[in-house]
Amino acid sequence: MRAKKDDEMKKDLLLTDRWVVVDLDGTIIRNDKVPTKVARAAKVLQDAGWSLIVATGRILAGALPHIKALKTACPAIVYDGARVMDPKTGKVYFEKKIPRQIAAEVIGLGFDLPLEIQVYGDESVICRPSDLLTITYFKSLDVELKPFLVSSRLDEEVFRVIFFGKPLLASKLKSLLEERLKGAVNLTLAGDDFLDVLPAGVSKGVALEALKEISGKRDAFIVGVGDHMNDLEMLRMSDFRAAPADALSEIREMADVIIPPSSKCGFCELCELLSSDGFEENLSRRCNANV
Repeated sequence: MRAKKDDEMKKDLLLTDRWVVVDLDGTIIRNDKVPTKVARAAKVLQDAGWSLIVATGRILAGALPHIKALKTACPAIVYDGARVMDPKTGKVYFEKKIPRQIAAEVIGLGFDLPLEIQVYGDESVICRPSDLLTITYFKSLDVELKPFLVSSRLDEEVFRVIFFGKPLLASKLKSLLEERLKGAVNLTLAGDDFLDVLPAGVSKGVALEALKEISGKRDAFIVGVGDHMNDLEMLRMSDFRAAPADALSEIREMADVIIPPSSKCGFCELCELLSSDGFEENLSRRCNANV
């Protein structure tokens, strides 16, 4: 019975043997929207047999408008890898939380700094009453917002803690957390001014590996597309890597191809490349060699 349920779930995941796993912010969206040109290119790519998987630091509600614009029904890697969720139903395929005591210690170490704090619960965001940018942004998404954080104390386990503000201050806090917590959490800079605190051992790459296992597509050909350090593990486990021209130098150095930045709809060029006869022939030869 369990095997039958597993087979049904794998079928429901709607995944082919070719995946494009793409970051949103700084990689594909522009002015917080998917450009029409990019949406059209994404559809052509999917019509050619590629599964398009969004991998983002956003919660599902924050990513959903872009997932809908891209017209992908594939599971999404959200919370920077702390969850894998079905964009239509909200079903959770994979998740990992930060223990409450550790999350409280993280928040306490940054609580009095002039950085905004976002604490991600189950499709909800906790912040301080003074975190006005956070409050304004999440109210615009119609996300459950709890602006009642007046100390480091939490009543629930959470998936992710973000500090954002001045890059130098975010970097200093990262060093402090590394020194104090010594591997109890995973720390990454998700942007120049974003410090991302995740459960230990969690990344977009770990979530991608979990999705391969859950779907039964362990040999899927993976194209990874990203621009910042929180995309690093995802790109490492990809068979082919793409990065925008304005990505971090560490990310560009890993890339097999450099595409124009999101401001110039660079993802369209990648879609064209992946749909080309030359790329298809190379991919076919690879698949045949693995048989």
